[in-house]
Amino acid sequence: MILFPVVNEACCVLEDKIVVKASDLDVASVTGMGFPEYRGGIIFWADTLGPKYICSKLEKWSKTYGTFFNPCAYLAERASKRVSLVSY
Repeated sequence: MILFPVVNEACCVLEDKIVVKASDLDVASVTGMGFPEYRGGIIFWADTLGPKYICSKLEKWSKTYGTFFNPCAYLAERASKRVSLVSY
């Protein structure tokens, strides 16, 4: 419940094209916020769970706890298409 909003925000950053590649967020999460190296970074880790799973949990929590948990358009689109969060 703590990391899924972080994934959502990372997707917002990708959607707004603030970063060039998802791997930039992975490097930043490992070096900047202490995300475990063996997990590969926030986006790599999120892809192991799957965007559909993350989006479904965020949608469920947004109904219970409010709009803070609303999934961004980028995440929702990737979840509906069942594609990776990594932009190519």
